[in-house]
Amino acid sequence: MDFSFPVQFFVVIAFAALATFFVIAMSIGLVIHKAVGIARSSRGGRITRYYSAIFADLLLRDLPPLPAGSKTSAIFDQYESSIEPIKGELEKLSARKQRLHYEAIHDVLTDYAKDLTGETSQRLIYIFYSFGYVERALEQMESKQWWVRAQAARDLGLLKARKGIVKLTAALEDEHLDVRNQAMQSLMVLVGVDALRTILRLSKNLSQWSEIELSVIIMEFKESAVPFLVEALSSPDQSVVLFSIEMLAQIGFVSAVEPLMKIVQEYPNSYVEAKAAEALGRLGDGRSESTLLALAESRIPHVRTKALEALGRIGSGAAVPLLEQRLRRGERGERVVAARALAGCGKLGVERLNLLSAESDESTRAVAQEALEEAGLEMEVR
Repeated sequence: MDFSFPVQFFVVIAFAALATFFVIAMSIGLVIHKAVGIARSSRGGRITRYYSAIFADLLLRDLPPLPAGSKTSAIFDQYESSIEPIKGELEKLSARKQRLHYEAIHDVLTDYAKDLTGETSQRLIYIFYSFGYVERALEQMESKQWWVRAQAARDLGLLKARKGIVKLTAALEDEHLDVRNQAMQSLMVLVGVDALRTILRLSKNLSQWSEIELSVIIMEFKESAVPFLVEALSSPDQSVVLFSIEMLAQIGFVSAVEPLMKIVQEYPNSYVEAKAAEALGRLGDGRSESTLLALAESRIPHVRTKALEALGRIGSGAAVPLLEQRLRRGERGERVVAARALAGCGKLGVERLNLLSAESDESTRAVAQEALEEAGLEMEVR
């Protein structure tokens, strides 16, 4: 009987054994890696809690009053004296432990920076500079790694580091979205609403995420942001113009009416025209009536529709004949918009809508009746 096996059999067995060995080795490696990670996390947590308690006491501790005639800089000497013991303890540590403690202090201080104000905040800012965190962030703004630049841009805002304004302004044109967003937010923290002028001037091709981030910031300032948004209507970047139109409509400040009317009349893009018409309707100011009436005659369907919708929002009595005409003769979507607009045009508009709800033309009658029902108005029985 032949008990010989082909060479291929032994090769398969060898590969199977080798694969099993690698799986076991990788599993052991993952377990060890996780154990080390947990140990580091636990150790880092203890260090963070330690410094959290120390700096909470240090920041909330009352400093002794300065002697009469002291220099303005004397307060900084007090700040430095309060942190000298911490620096002394750090110097006793090995280089590796120093880095670990240094990062823990950074995390603790940036966390406190989110909530502190007044003299305590000024004390914290001094500590940021004294420990070298500001200089480090400024250096990291030049990193080739985008995530390092993004973190540095965020830190400069948290650290209240006005020294970083120039680099943050340059970062508004960074190739990576996250860096631009962090720079934008930090500039708003450091400069305030005036930073909007630079942000909107340098912004290009705003992404949906950038618009969300920026809109949250702008809504904190509301009316104070309006002059900068009006300026941005002249931006060569269409995304910035559209964003500014939307924000002006959301804020609802009537000083935006005339600039928006100018956009409707002069901007060479139908989508922007339509967006501006929509914004004028949301502002509900009667000054835009004649501009919207002219726009409602546009040959471009989506521009015409937005103008009709806006006329209804401002309650334009002068628009009633035009709206009635569009309800009778327009495309289905345009007829629905015209009917809804009539419902918003006061007593005259509602009267015309009631007459149209009794029309012999079935389609006209149905659209008018639907608009009355949507507006919660009762049809007059005839």
